[in-house]
Amino acid sequence: MKKILLIVALTFGLQAGGYNKMKKACDARHGESCIDLGMLYQTGQGVGQSYKKAKSYYNKACDLKYSEGCISFGDLYYFGQGTEQNNSKAAIYYAEACKLHNSDGCSHLGDLYYTDAWAEHNNTKAKHYYDKSCKLGNKKGCKNLKSLLQGNEELKHKKDELKRLQQENDELILEAEILDRI
Repeated sequence: MKKILLIVALTFGLQAGGYNKMKKACDARHGESCIDLGMLYQTGQGVGQSYKKAKSYYNKACDLKYSEGCISFGDLYYFGQGTEQNNSKAAIYYAEACKLHNSDGCSHLGDLYYTDAWAEHNNTKAKHYYDKSCKLGNKKGCKNLKSLLQGNEELKHKKDELKRLQQENDELILEAEILDRI
């Protein structure tokens, strides 16, 4: 919803010479303006759509330590927009956003570590990033952390049950061996 409102506002701003103002502000190292320009080029609102330019502006915003730019840059890689889909590269930018204390960046990074779609599947790291996201106030991060912890508890219960069944099986085998000797 935030992005939709921003696009509408940017479109109206373009009609009043907003593009030149945003470009000038971005050139003056104002990261939010760089993000706004990136969004315009990503969506093609008021300008010709160009993922290459969107990446450039998002990257500049990220370099300027504007975490939303890092997330938007990561999203281009995650969704394969204007580039090949690449979770490893998305993770780099989500991690940068997380370092800048952006709860969405931490949550997105937790999602990457939690899913089997990425070669780096790691529940311990997923838990770490969901926890950080939750502590930063991200409800989705809290929900995912709770789900992950419940899943780990269920897995532990299943492992304990399996261990119990294996012990029972070992005892039965031992009894059978004893009975065979008699």
